[in-house]
Amino acid sequence: MHIGFILTKTPAEEGFQTFLKFINIYLGKEDLSIYLTGNGVYCAIEGYNESLKIHRILRKTKIYAYADDLDARGIKKKQLIPGIKIFENYETLVVALMEEMDQILSF
Repeated sequence: MHIGFILTKTPAEEGFQTFLKFINIYLGKEDLSIYLTGNGVYCAIEGYNESLKIHRILRKTKIYAYADDLDARGIKKKQLIPGIKIFENYETLVVALMEEMDQILSF
């Protein structure tokens, strides 16, 4: 089963901790893709709060960050955790969610 996670919360928000609990249930058992949008793109910054947990997750799944949300928050590509991919438009996200995912969880 392919499960998509949409993360819109910063590492400082309670929703991020809930995301971690859910991701740990599925990590290594299912095919996962994580999409960082809104304030969730802060999770992509190297050295930011909880970045070690993101590194661990990234070893087992794909993580994508939305370019416009990175730009809106002044986050540059060189600041990102290596391996995080950037997607340029919401159409990419919608197509992935609708055509590739069996289940979607949003935090």
